[in-house]
Amino acid sequence: MTRRAMRSTLGVVLAGALLIAGVPASGQAQPVEDQAEWRVRQEIVDHALREVGQREAKGNYYPEKYQQTGQGVLRPAEWCGVFVNWAWTTGGVPDKPSMRPEPGGSVLDQAHWATYWQKWGKANGRWKDIGERDVEPGDAVVYGNYPDMHAHVGLVVEVKYDRTGRQATHVRTVEGNFGDRVVYSKLRPIEGLNAGRYLQATGFVSPF
Repeated sequence: MTRRAMRSTLGVVLAGALLIAGVPASGQAQPVEDQAEWRVRQEIVDHALREVGQREAKGNYYPEKYQQTGQGVLRPAEWCGVFVNWAWTTGGVPDKPSMRPEPGGSVLDQAHWATYWQKWGKANGRWKDIGERDVEPGDAVVYGNYPDMHAHVGLVVEVKYDRTGRQATHVRTVEGNFGDRVVYSKLRPIEGLNAGRYLQATGFVSPF
């Protein structure tokens, strides 16, 4: 798929050509599977943006709506990964990291653990190293490396590209459990992207 920008339903305009419902600026329709992927990515972005400002109750009691039925992480909990999983689930991502460790597996191998997103992404061909600058709205951004305890994960909601429209240069994110709430970041350069002075982004996980 051509790495181009898209316009969110909330009016966010990205740099470069626009993709709206899978139709590029040229007017030529994208393949059906690409249109379906972009619709899901748009749903992820829109759901995440609507949650900006949501706060946890005291002691990591994150909003109950993020606790997915049948596989949710009990409250209270560190919930950045819970929020990303919720956005992917409500956006319609069919295959995603499990919120529960497999029987007999490590407690680290679940989407509740921020850097498990990196491990899962690599195992499933969804991981994109930060140096590749290959990122699209709806991707998860991972700060840290598996199995780091000091780590974080968020959602990319906007991408700025260079003049060619192919090389990503900046991203804007929505992240849960950052300062005990859901936050909307400023547009930040991918080079040096971090979630705090000592917590560097290592890459992105694609929902497809």
